[in-house]
This record gives sequence, C-alpha cells and structure tokens, in this order.
Amino acid sequence: MRAIRHTDTLAYCDGVQVFEGRDSIGGRYVGVWVEAAVDADRYLVAGVAPERLREFRGGGVDLRTLLLDARGGGWLLADVTDGFEGPMMLRPIDNPAGCSRFLPDEGFFLHDLRGDDSVVPGVHGGGR
Repeated sequence: MRAIRHTDTLAYCDGVQVFEGRDSIGGRYVGVWVEAAVDADRYLVAGVAPERLREFRGGGVDLRTLLLDARGGGWLLADVTDGFEGPMMLRPIDNPAGCSRFLPDEGFFLHDLRGDDSVVPGVHGGGR
C-alpha cells in the first residue's frame, strides 16, 4: 500500500471535496470525495502528472478529464477517518471498471488557483 499526505484542499463544501496530496518521493495525487463510509470519508485518488495538475488548478482541464487521464496509472481508494493531518493509506481498487460511478460529471473546473509550486499548502478544513 502507498501512503500520501494532504497538501492542499482544492474544493471544500461541508467537507473536503477535492484535495491534492503527495507521496514520500514527491508524486502528486488528486483525491475526490465519493461517499461516506462507516466512520470515514472515502476518496477516489489518482496519481497525476505535474503538468496536468497545473492545468487543472488553472482551469484548463476539468476534474473528470484529469481523473480519466490518470486511469492508466491506476485509481486508488483512501478512507479518511481522522482528518487530513496524518498520512492516508491508498489501496488498489478491486474492480476499476466499477469505479466509473465515482467519477464527477463533466465541467467541474477550478478557477483562481495558481498552478505552480508557489502556492502555500495548507489544510482548509477537516473531514466530514
């Protein structure tokens, strides 16, 4: 299993909806809330290329496209039980085809977020 740490909240509405994370060697990930599980919030997580993440943060690509592009590297699930302060363990998805139901609709764009590393990461809220 891989572990990542939350580095920035990209969308928040009654809880973290979309977040950015990094692994111990600097790999970048995007997680999107998919459902409330027993005592946890479940997120669909995908590793993303830095260039594509910059495009998403700058409003040049929508969230669905970003996640579909990352599908080749495998989608993962994370259950967040105690907020985003500690590492999140990522687990592979048994049936990746069944996860298409977790994908957001087309047209979810971010605006007003800088797409470079000068953004100061921080937690903008906790779990649900």
